[in-house]
Amino acid sequence: MDHAAIIGLTVPAVAGCMCAIFLSFWYHNRKDKSALKFALAFLMSAVGFSLNHFVIDRETLANAVAHNTIYSIGFYLLIDGIHDAFGRRTPKRVLQLLGAGSVLCACVIQLADGGLSQRILWVNMLHGSMLLVAFANLWGIWQRNWTGTAVFASLSLCILNLVIVSPVNVLGQTITDAGFFGTAYWRAMNVLATFSVLAMGGSLIAVCVVSRLNDLRADAENDYLTGLKTRRAFEEAARHYCGSRSGEVAASLILIDLDHFKEINDEHGHTVGDEVISRFGAFLLDNTRTSDMAGRMGGEEFCLLLPGTDTTGARQLAGRLRETLGKIEFSGLPESRRVTASFGIAELGKRTAFGDIYPQADAALYSAKTRGRDRVVCAPPPNDAGDPIRREIYLALPDGSRISPNRIAS
Repeated sequence: MDHAAIIGLTVPAVAGCMCAIFLSFWYHNRKDKSALKFALAFLMSAVGFSLNHFVIDRETLANAVAHNTIYSIGFYLLIDGIHDAFGRRTPKRVLQLLGAGSVLCACVIQLADGGLSQRILWVNMLHGSMLLVAFANLWGIWQRNWTGTAVFASLSLCILNLVIVSPVNVLGQTITDAGFFGTAYWRAMNVLATFSVLAMGGSLIAVCVVSRLNDLRADAENDYLTGLKTRRAFEEAARHYCGSRSGEVAASLILIDLDHFKEINDEHGHTVGDEVISRFGAFLLDNTRTSDMAGRMGGEEFCLLLPGTDTTGARQLAGRLRETLGKIEFSGLPESRRVTASFGIAELGKRTAFGDIYPQADAALYSAKTRGRDRVVCAPPPNDAGDPIRREIYLALPDGSRISPNRIAS
């Protein structure tokens, strides 16, 4: 093994470890395609180095084609994976052209006897250009969270190595083939490359970890049958909203209970019962606004929190839901069997806490069920009610953020 290989061996060694880590992420979560792409990208780095130093003679056309093709594929996979992880669209055409251009450039320089050093420097710049395209396309990800900041900083370090250091040497003609692998540039490039791989690998590990934690949090907060918030997640969000609202704007709570649901389970089986629950959850999402909050409180009981809606508006919504529900046919149930629901409504006062309004809605729901079910009952409106806002123009989410009116049911 020559001196150049010993100096550069740290890069594929680190890359190999990163590959194993990301393969582990992907193995335990096959939906995480970005982790698989990261693993393959780091694998390409290790394979490309091995071909360049141990398998194919450096000063041959075969080397120029093979190891630069593998490096280009590795850069592409890395960039594509980062875009996937942050929900950005990958500029595939531009990256593919730059990757192919780097291989073509290496071949041209090799055929023209331009020298190994010039080949390395120019190809580095083209690979760095791929990272520059990613840098521009991923602009702003550092504002999302700390993992975005880490990835953006890692990209900057890689670009510094490939796009800044290389042109200085190329344009200044300070590098020649003679003693190239003993130059300060070679050493500096490998030191920067090692830090770049460590920084990029570490930041992407953080991205995968945070992504997995978010998935676990989503699983914990969303009911698996309906996609609605679980009781715990709903109550936490509702308490936060009730505690932070000014009280000048009206808000209402609707408790919903599917009628005779035990009979559905007993007569038609729990599979049909689960289908009814699932369809009803989708039904609520389709017939409420994005600003409304919907949750499954357990079993066949559901809850809606309606910002900007007073008792009158809540009663109108509940009436439409009740009427539409009665017309829906559920698979597994006879055509003659219709699913109905009882609704209990309570409106918040200016200083009403969630712990105070929920029992009122629950009492109204109990009244609806004791009166024969399939009906809407409202608790008396509070004396200090806020002002209602037309549902189709109310755009404030319970967490205080703003949205566009893209899904409205008035």
